[in-house]
Amino acid sequence: MYQRWQKVLVIVAPFAALAICVPIAWFVLHHVTLWPCPSYTLLHFYCPGCGSTRAVGALLHGNVLLSLRQNPAIVVLLLLAALYYLEFALKVWGVRFRIAPLHNMKFIAALLILWVAYAVVRNFVPAVAPI
Repeated sequence: MYQRWQKVLVIVAPFAALAICVPIAWFVLHHVTLWPCPSYTLLHFYCPGCGSTRAVGALLHGNVLLSLRQNPAIVVLLLLAALYYLEFALKVWGVRFRIAPLHNMKFIAALLILWVAYAVVRNFVPAVAPI
């Protein structure tokens, strides 16, 4: 099935990716001037991704609630990615484990519908607009 080095790689790879990506993200967020969102600048309309950069910055500073306030999709996507990875890593190590909602198309469709609805609502309700 999987060789030993592949099993070790499954455990080491996420830590290596974090060791590389977190310092780069920190540097970009603190020393690079990022351009404003074109949809908000031109149309004064929050796109579904508005607040994502600030959400990642809040996560890097350990502030999950502020990250959720900026753009909850970032936290949800990170959680989904972690669950998919956990399922894959356990499969590689021979453990039978399946997180059923992750493979249910109705669940994925519901998440997409909620995301689109949130993207529309945040333009009309100031309490859920990014800060």
